[in-house]
Amino acid sequence: MEDSKVTHRKRILIPLIILAVAAALAAATAGAYLGLCRWVQTNGRLLPGVTVVDDKGAVVADLGKAPLDAAESELTHKMDRQLETQKLTIRYGQGHTATLAGADQTSRLIDHSPLAVLDKAMADKESQPFWKLGALWLGMVKEPVSIPLSTAKLTEEGRQAADDMAQKIARELYVAPVEAACTVDEENVTVVKGTDGQEVDAGALAEDICAALLAGGEQLSVQTRTVPCQEITADALNDLVYVEPQPPVKDENGNMVPAVIGVSIDIPSAQEALDAIGPGESCSIPLVFTSPKIENGGSGTQDNPYAEGIYYNDLLATVTTNLDGVATRSHNVGVAAQSCNGAIIAPGATFSYLRTIGDPSLANGYQQSTGYQGGLTVDMVGGGICQVSSSLYYCAVYSNLEIVRRAAHAFATGYIPNGLDATVYYPSLDFQFRNNTGYPIKVVSYTTGGAWGTLTVRLYGTNPDGHYVKTERYTTSTTEWETVYKPDPTIPQGTTKVDVTPYTGYEVDVYRLVYSRSGALLSRTFENHSRYAKRDKVILYNPADSGPWGEGVPEPPASEPPVTEPPVSEPPVTEPPVVSDPPVSEPPVSDPPVSEPPAVTDPPAESEPPATEEPQPQPSEEPGPEPTQEPEPVPEQPEGPAPEEAV
Repeated sequence: MEDSKVTHRKRILIPLIILAVAAALAAATAGAYLGLCRWVQTNGRLLPGVTVVDDKGAVVADLGKAPLDAAESELTHKMDRQLETQKLTIRYGQGHTATLAGADQTSRLIDHSPLAVLDKAMADKESQPFWKLGALWLGMVKEPVSIPLSTAKLTEEGRQAADDMAQKIARELYVAPVEAACTVDEENVTVVKGTDGQEVDAGALAEDICAALLAGGEQLSVQTRTVPCQEITADALNDLVYVEPQPPVKDENGNMVPAVIGVSIDIPSAQEALDAIGPGESCSIPLVFTSPKIENGGSGTQDNPYAEGIYYNDLLATVTTNLDGVATRSHNVGVAAQSCNGAIIAPGATFSYLRTIGDPSLANGYQQSTGYQGGLTVDMVGGGICQVSSSLYYCAVYSNLEIVRRAAHAFATGYIPNGLDATVYYPSLDFQFRNNTGYPIKVVSYTTGGAWGTLTVRLYGTNPDGHYVKTERYTTSTTEWETVYKPDPTIPQGTTKVDVTPYTGYEVDVYRLVYSRSGALLSRTFENHSRYAKRDKVILYNPADSGPWGEGVPEPPASEPPVTEPPVSEPPVTEPPVVSDPPVSEPPVSDPPVSEPPAVTDPPAESEPPATEEPQPQPSEEPGPEPTQEPEPVPEQPEGPAPEEAV
């Protein structure tokens, strides 16, 4: 019985012992593990699996279970080596580069702190649960930790180097914008379009350089930003050149104040021209001149500043030329003169002869007369109108007006001095002059005396300074005409006929001389170079005649045969023109005021004071000095047959 009790007790005791031992062992193990956790927590080492990686993710150092001092030493070595190899290349401009190294023999731009890296590792260790530290240390739990190496900061030297580099690059890349430029001359405004500049924000670039250095970057590209130039528009350009037209007035002292010619540009067309050019390119935009408003007639009130009695009191120039006796031609001269009579030319305005008289056609009252075509004298409608345009040119020169367009006749006219004529050809060849006096000008033109009478043209205006003009005309060459005989079976035997009348050829230089009221020479300028062709005299005869002009006669006739049918349609070329050109031998006195200019519809009264301009001498008998500038070009003639000249 006792044995069975003992056996039963043993059976109970053994498991208890085993359980106690197990408990003891578990307690010992737990205590040991907790001791391990405590040791891991306080051993000053990093956890297993701690690695340090660079900015590309590559492992720089494996610091698992390393003591802090050893880890610091290894990291310091790794970081120093990285600084020695780290280089940042900055690319800018057209192929330019600059380089910044992390460290060199004299300076360190970046200060790597190993402790900062280790602090992160230790912070990760401290963040782990206490009971987990032993398992991590024993590798029972694996949680690798990668800590970036880029925990650096720039040194003061590094930031200064970044700032200096940014400033240097900004200076090299800076291009200042070029603003648009405008140049105004007498006729146009030339615009050179501006160009944009470029710049770099030096402060932002310095920050980019610092960030690239800290991140271990190898390259950095610099971008510029545009610095726009000031845009120029047609509206702004018009504001720049604009001048308000102002009529001439009398000041508070009763003195004449010249008109102000308005200046502007055509804004739509100017904007098109500006839009068509690129940066730095230029375009020329014509100026638009506006004459003050003209109010003709009246009694000279404040509301009508262009009235008679205030203006047109000075006779600027006058000329009287002879008509040639051909009724149709004299009629045409009168019609053209009447069309010009009374014309008002505002200050700054351009007088156009053809716009004034219109088309010299039968419908407009002109008749068929003679003119030049292809070197011959032919019948044409409007023959004779050039006598009026020539007289206007003569007066424009002696009024010291600006000549816009003028061409000489093919042959010397005979009714006005060589070099002072102006031919026209409707509608392509015009005579034009501009009123540059600052005061309105009135044209007075009329004919008197019928077919054998005269044409008178006068320009009235305002000449407060008393300036006057003389001309010098020099015949630089003379080409004599010859007599040419041509057989014509239609000519009755024993007679001859003049088929072409002759003209002597000339080349003439004209100079304009402007004098003050006291007679002092103010200016001497080249006016024009005129060429007049020679034309041979052509006599027709019957080839059957055996006279000295006929065939088979070895010698030319001692004298020309009698001309049985001389033409009467052209003025003789041997007579000097009758003109009222002032002499160059002595300065004329200033013109007396013309208080009552002739009415524009009638010739002046017989009692009107004569013009102060006197007959001009002819220095053209001998060649004069060479012109001081290139001769004025003769306007091109229209294509096809030679233009007709209604001389």
